[in-house]
Amino acid sequence: METTGRHRLGRGIVGGGFLAALDIPATARRMREGDVAPGMLSFAERALLHEVVRRTWRGDGAIIDGGSFFGSSIVASAEGMLAGHALGDVPRVRFPDGKPIHGYELGYLPAPANEKADRRRVYAGGVEYFLGDSFVPILEKSVAPFEDLVSLHIGDLNDESWDGSPIEIAFIDVCKTVQLNAHVSKEFYPALIPGASTLINQDFFFDRLPWIRVTMGYLKDYFRWEGQVFLSSVYRNIKAVPADVAAIDPFREGTYEECLELHDAIEYPGIERRTEYLLALSRAYLRALKHRKDEALDALRVVADDYADLLGDEDNPRGNQFRFDRAVRQISNGNIFKVS
Repeated sequence: METTGRHRLGRGIVGGGFLAALDIPATARRMREGDVAPGMLSFAERALLHEVVRRTWRGDGAIIDGGSFFGSSIVASAEGMLAGHALGDVPRVRFPDGKPIHGYELGYLPAPANEKADRRRVYAGGVEYFLGDSFVPILEKSVAPFEDLVSLHIGDLNDESWDGSPIEIAFIDVCKTVQLNAHVSKEFYPALIPGASTLINQDFFFDRLPWIRVTMGYLKDYFRWEGQVFLSSVYRNIKAVPADVAAIDPFREGTYEECLELHDAIEYPGIERRTEYLLALSRAYLRALKHRKDEALDALRVVADDYADLLGDEDNPRGNQFRFDRAVRQISNGNIFKVS
């Protein structure tokens, strides 16, 4: 996988010619000044979706939105499609349900056990939501102006199957478990179009989901890394992914040593030091999930030394020190998170 020629293109944005041509910072600024759909997706990632669809979608395949939440990502794609020039010339019959955008969403965020009622209230994009309740009405309201473009699939994605129709753009923000990650790979990646499809994996640089990096390391011969936009990793598909290859889950089927090698199989030149720190935490979680607790804790001690300059931000409720302390606590007590 070629990874040379990547440069800082804005805060949290690293890439080469593909991302540079999208001019993400300018689109993000325009979005901040207007009305946008609610959600937790950053403006830069919304702008990435809008511009990838506007500038690259030709109607040769569908658009997948995995993990639509309140609708910010799916609305960015729909608005990008309307701003482009391909839609009017594309026969809808080539898409499942006759619609080019397919959104997948479970429809609720589980409420933590024994949580007080006032702790269940969250806000995202100015919208109030209570954990455990369905947010499908919020999502449906967001996509209502684009109902002729969007087909929503509500429920467990593990129960869904793709019919094999070509996929031109896949935005994946749903690989929160090992099973979902494997299912996404099996169902969607073989349908990508070599030389034409873009894959955006939103949770890639998040510290607690190491199986995503193991999978992309396993599939490194089929993708070219184009860069980073905040937590999203952007790829172009360069070679067809065989169905039998995509059906293998390297995280569950690979050995400890193989998973570590795959986790680090791809270089990401130009990424910020804090992103490197998150990848280091990810390696520690990987060790723990592969039943090497002592090695995981040893790795965290190295992280503390190597990234001492980033720690100490105790005032940030989701900062570097918080993430480090959480990793130590969860790996020590064996209560990391649900990964099945």
